[in-house]
Amino acid sequence: MNHKPGTAAPVTGIYWCSVCKTPAQFTEGETLPECPNMCGRGLWELVQKQE
Repeated sequence: MNHKPGTAAPVTGIYWCSVCKTPAQFTEGETLPECPNMCGRGLWELVQKQE
């Protein structure tokens, strides 16, 4: 499932941009930022959930 920048991360884990695949780690409840590579239509996709 993909999540828009500006929304809260649903779980703690590693996400990547759906456009450029740049990985980033976010904590549950943290606001997802815009992709650092300025991918205009990029969404964040959960790659690996952290326990």
